[in-house]
Amino acid sequence: MLPTAALLVLAASAAARDNSSCEALATFPLSAPVTTPARHRSSAPPPPFPPRTAPQRAQPPPGLHRAPSLRSAFCGRQFRQTAEGSSRIVGGQTATHRAWPWMVSLQFFTYHDNRRYHACGGTLLNSQWLLTAAHCFREKKQVYEWRLIFGARDIEFGSNKPVKPPLQERHVEKIIIHERYHPGLETNDIALLKITPPVLCGRFVGPGCLPQFSAGPPSIPQTCWVIGWGFLRETDVQPTPVLQEARVNLLDLDLCNSSQWYNGRIFSTNLCAGYPEGKIDTCQGDSGGPLMCKDNVENAYVVVGVTSWGVGCARAKRPGIYTSTWPYLNWIASKIGYSALKPIQLGPSHPPVPAALPKPPTTVRPTVRPPWYFRPLPRPPIHAPASRPRPRPPALTPSPPSPPSPPSPFTPSHPLAHAPGRPPFSGRPHALSFAKRLEQLMEILKGKTFINIRGNYGSPQTPQN
Repeated sequence: MLPTAALLVLAASAAARDNSSCEALATFPLSAPVTTPARHRSSAPPPPFPPRTAPQRAQPPPGLHRAPSLRSAFCGRQFRQTAEGSSRIVGGQTATHRAWPWMVSLQFFTYHDNRRYHACGGTLLNSQWLLTAAHCFREKKQVYEWRLIFGARDIEFGSNKPVKPPLQERHVEKIIIHERYHPGLETNDIALLKITPPVLCGRFVGPGCLPQFSAGPPSIPQTCWVIGWGFLRETDVQPTPVLQEARVNLLDLDLCNSSQWYNGRIFSTNLCAGYPEGKIDTCQGDSGGPLMCKDNVENAYVVVGVTSWGVGCARAKRPGIYTSTWPYLNWIASKIGYSALKPIQLGPSHPPVPAALPKPPTTVRPTVRPPWYFRPLPRPPIHAPASRPRPRPPALTPSPPSPPSPPSPFTPSHPLAHAPGRPPFSGRPHALSFAKRLEQLMEILKGKTFINIRGNYGSPQTPQN
């Protein structure tokens, strides 16, 4: 019974490796040697990884576990090295199985016949997120219009059959396109997809690596790799069914922006990769796929770019243009979380730096008016005291004169106060002296006394004869 139980435990552990979250595969005991999950078939020897020498550190008590970053154990590692003897296919070569486990096929889905059509590539970041290009969603913007295929090397264009293990098919829960993506200039051509349900990592599926915040743009010149199911020739009409890979050189942006090349159409957030003579390049159907450079220290590949655009395919002085991933690390972290980004960054951990903004091309004229944040703020309105409403001006037609009203003893007389044809004077009244006020008061009192006498005794009567 003991051998049978041992076999069951081994089978369960192997199944767990093939059906576990991408984050769980990086957890291992400190006391055990650092090993990666089973990535190679028994018939093929593992690739010769150079040994790394490091100073010995004191080990914690047995049984203490930690969850180190995926970059040291899992992300960016080829499960099987590319065969050097593969035949060349129009500038590239056929990739071996499990060579690029983070490669994803983004496929259109048609409901009327349940068929899938490959459209773009993508890079798996973790169990729930993948990285791709924003221009892939110009026409198909709804989540239900897409299907995601993981762990594949061979795909079938227009298939209506469910995938078979070890391939995995998933749906899209959310499409996040960069807020400043410009379809005309292809700036900020980057997007994220949320996967549902989460994909399971194992011998055929694994996450890719992103650069560190402190890494900066990749060094130039440097030889890197591109992969995809895109057209093998510019005149093709549908993608290739077998994943292709090719080496490309990172080229200087000033050279790619020269007048004989792209004439200033490339931004500082782009990368230029290919050859001056052409012949090797990405093409339609490769969009969104990764541009990868190998880190010789970690012996892993880092996704430094996302396939974006180009003029034709493999033309001279028209290399492929890629969206650099380093300037968008903060943007990626703001969408998936810094805790999710940190495990897939290669190298030591550093605090984030502000993302570089793209420089406008030389052909774009500056705006005439400055942006709103450079304009002076408007002054607050000054609330004046309420004034008396002014009377309307007199009508043009003459009106019959009205008898003048006796002046009030409390209102000062003014030569223009009641002049015919003029509005009443609305100026401030003159101040009266104390003697003048006293005189007016005496006149008022006399008038009241006279009125009271007339009211009490009546009008004088004529004597009767």
